[in-house]
Amino acid sequence: MAHSLVPEDSSGWRSPSQDTMLLRKGRPTFGSDPDLEAGLASASSATFCLNGRRVEAQITKSGITLTQAPARWLIWRSRLPSFLPFHEILGAAASKRALPWQWCCWAAWRPPAHGIDVHTFRRKRRKPCLWSPVAWRLACQDEEVAKQWAADINEAVSDISCRPRTLLVIVNPWGGCGRARRVWAGEAYPVLSQAGVRCVVVDTRHPLHAKDIVAALPMHELELYDGILAVGGDGLFQEVLDGAAALRCGADAQRAAAAAQLRLGHIPGGSTDAAAYSMHGTRSAACAALHAALGDSTPLDVMRVDTGDGSHRMSVCYATYGYMGDLLHTSEAMRWLGESRYPLAGALTLFRGRSYGARVSYQSAAPDALKAMCCQHQCQRCSVSASASHASLGLHSPAAVTEAPWTTVEGRFKSIMAIVTSCRSDMSPEGLSRNAHLADGRLHLVLVHQCSILEYLKFLSLIPTCGINMEHLPYVKVVEATAVKVQPLGEESHWNVDGELMPHNEVAAHVCQGAVQVFSRGIEVGHPDCA
Repeated sequence: MAHSLVPEDSSGWRSPSQDTMLLRKGRPTFGSDPDLEAGLASASSATFCLNGRRVEAQITKSGITLTQAPARWLIWRSRLPSFLPFHEILGAAASKRALPWQWCCWAAWRPPAHGIDVHTFRRKRRKPCLWSPVAWRLACQDEEVAKQWAADINEAVSDISCRPRTLLVIVNPWGGCGRARRVWAGEAYPVLSQAGVRCVVVDTRHPLHAKDIVAALPMHELELYDGILAVGGDGLFQEVLDGAAALRCGADAQRAAAAAQLRLGHIPGGSTDAAAYSMHGTRSAACAALHAALGDSTPLDVMRVDTGDGSHRMSVCYATYGYMGDLLHTSEAMRWLGESRYPLAGALTLFRGRSYGARVSYQSAAPDALKAMCCQHQCQRCSVSASASHASLGLHSPAAVTEAPWTTVEGRFKSIMAIVTSCRSDMSPEGLSRNAHLADGRLHLVLVHQCSILEYLKFLSLIPTCGINMEHLPYVKVVEATAVKVQPLGEESHWNVDGELMPHNEVAAHVCQGAVQVFSRGIEVGHPDCA
């Protein structure tokens, strides 16, 4: 397997902070400012210029405290951070060049020639889950002070044990009509580079190549990697998940144990990117890369879908039969249209007005007192997840994991959907299933019985605003379940599993609770920085 290191350097990879780690703490001194000439009480505090404002900075156990000096004469007051926690800092680097407009009241006659670029992120005020990288530049006069502070910050950040050191990155060069490569090079890699993460990049060459790459990882590489990133669409992430599941269920116990420690991540670069959208609440590639660089981790439910011919697939979003399956099958012949093929294929499928006979059996989930709670960061409902051993058994076995009674429904259906997470997208930002959670061990089974074209169009039109919670529509039934079986009767449709077609239409699916750890912290819905 041909691997390439990013960045490519014959002398070997270096962290951006490596050159500063050897410096020891010293006493900082600055220009001719009277307050600074008197010296500082400790090497962990100093005075800098930040966005034209004088700030007193102090390194504490948990981060950097920034206190703005009073300046009544300023007409504007820029919004500056008061605290930069280490767990949200990617890294720091000493810089030698100051921009001309970055002067301040105490150095107007002598622009600061040195500084520290502290790489972190900021949250969007109205959408806290949308993160964007930002570099706060602390300018000063003394080069040694800048280097020392950069070294101290990087030393504190490197002590965070959950941060990944080396990642395997699998890129689908055709994902999103060729967008995946640009997303990796322009949005994701710069973030990981600032955090000093070593990336081993592999391009896929054919369908299921990503699954083969992961499933064939030798023991020494499994011990080297802290996680695997899939740069592309939902199909690529599904392949990586299938490969990881094959490793964990293999005969080699050591490789299985090592694979269970890997965290998976999805850098969105496809057409819909429902996996990343559901994990982070946004489709931003930079945001997904930030979660990976910071070492965020949360359990994620996996739905195992077994078919009648003995094959199976893993899903973290949905498996759907009927309308969505026909839509995907029709769109495959229109790939030359790019993402615009989906609306056209959807219209053609809708006006055909087909419904399909099927026998649907399901095991209902136990009642939950927290049913109405939306999934978010530090979600109570997801806090209790399956252990690694239990999850591995669930991934390995096609049988249902509970002995609950089965309920059977037989009839003609426009659509049958099994949704395991919220399944967010640009068309439905709040998700198909708004009450779904990342790791609650249940799926939402949606049965849309035979209806007219206008009635089904009404169902589709309500999804962006209501999701699948449409109790007022008599032809729509939603059930929380842990397992489901579907047997086609008569003319058959197609199964669409996370954007990939299944080879056989008789399926059985069940949920493996918290089966994998992913680079995410759940969806942030409120944060003090956004108040």
